[in-house]
Amino acid sequence: MTIDSKEFFKQRMQLMEAGDVESLVSQYADDAEVVRFLGVARGPAEIRAYLVGLLAAHRSYRLVSLDQMQDSAPSLIWEATVETAAGSVQVYDVLVFNEDGQIWREFPGVQGYWGAS
Repeated sequence: MTIDSKEFFKQRMQLMEAGDVESLVSQYADDAEVVRFLGVARGPAEIRAYLVGLLAAHRSYRLVSLDQMQDSAPSLIWEATVETAAGSVQVYDVLVFNEDGQIWREFPGVQGYWGAS
């Protein structure tokens, strides 16, 4: 399955800004994993908890700019600047999709933080 990377990114950012956790969770396969240095979230329940925590930590999430994007099916990577309640953050995401077009693996991260001191 081919993913429209720009449309997927646009929709993802709108869902993040709206705090729509259930719609975000629906983008993941049942056997999906979100892999971070702090641990791995496996399956819908753990991914839901991860997203709730992420959005609560930021308290707001608004796209400022898409800085870089590269796709190579079945993978998509981007770097973007988002504005949060704590200030501007440069985020990146590496996604690997399954054959049904759902996220199978995600490797998220934050590259920089320029918030209030």
